[in-house]
Formats: sequence, structure tokens, C-alpha cells
Amino acid sequence: MPTGSGPGGRDEGTVRGGRLADLRARVVGLDHRISQRLHVPSGPWRFFALLVAHSGDSPLWLVAGGAAWLWGTSLLKAVGARVIVANLVGAVATALLKLLVRRRRPRPSFAGLYHERLDQMSFPSGHATRVGYMLVLLAPLLPGWTIVGLTSWALCVAWARVALGIHYLLDVLAGFTLGAVLGGVTGTVLAP
Repeated sequence: MPTGSGPGGRDEGTVRGGRLADLRARVVGLDHRISQRLHVPSGPWRFFALLVAHSGDSPLWLVAGGAAWLWGTSLLKAVGARVIVANLVGAVATALLKLLVRRRRPRPSFAGLYHERLDQMSFPSGHATRVGYMLVLLAPLLPGWTIVGLTSWALCVAWARVALGIHYLLDVLAGFTLGAVLGGVTGTVLAP
């Protein structure tokens, strides 16, 4: 039996690779099935999903963050600066991971203002990264009731990305987690 071979003459690396590939295939299959069930094909829920999804767009948040930073009170300046950081750092982190993973979106055409040539990659979701990042980064500056509303909005944005068929569920879960981790690290750095 060759060196490194396991029981029955099978190479241990091949067995492990086969198991990992099988696990990956099962997870991806489950992700596709759940994402398909969350899809909203038409009607008022689709319109709601479009509005919610676009409420997480980076140009909107960069303008709002910039306005708050330029013209706001000291609290609004701090909020604006954190919104800008979350959008810029989150965009870079998401872009790098999308280049590395290269997972295609569920559908060839996008909903609303999106176009497939703009961003063809799906994992992780930039919107989910952005809202998770802002949620964690802004939480120390905001009152409790605002955090509840911000959390509800962030979860709705993540849902809307899947409901519109722009992302798979794992894309938004990974993006939200990435954003929360980045927000925690940035918040630690920015803490007085």
C-alpha cells in the first residue's frame, strides 16, 4: 500500500476532499432551496422588497453620512463619520471576498436599478455587510429604541436581497456576519 493511503488503498486526502465536497454540495443545495422559497416573484411584497433593498444602497448612505458629518451636531458628525467608514471599509472587504470566492448571483438579471454588468458576484452580500457594519458601529451612539428599529431595518434589507433573487441566503448571512465583525473591530479602534 502506498504511503499516505488509508483503508482499502484510498488516499486520505481524497477521502477528506470527497467528504468536504459532499458537505459543500449539500450546504449549497440547501441554500438554493431555502433562497428559492424566500423569493417573491411579483405583487406588493416585491415592491416592498425593492424599496427596502434600495434603502441599503451605498450612494444613499454615503450622501447621508457626508451631510451629517459636514453639517450636523457633534453627535450627528460622529454618526456620519461612522456611516462613511462602514460604507467604504465594508465595500473594500466585500469586493475582495467577491473576487476570491467568485460565486455567481442566482439570476442573470437584477431587480430594480441593478444590472448584471455592475456586479456579477454574489458572496458576500455588500448590502448585508453594509447594514451589519453600520448597526454594530452605530449602536454605542444611539438610544436603545433606535437600535431596535435599526436592527429591524437591517434584517429587512438582508431579507429583501434574497426575496428579489439578487442573493442567496448564505450570501446575506455571511455579509451580515462580516459587517458585524468589521463593525466590532472598528468600534474598538474608534472607542474613546
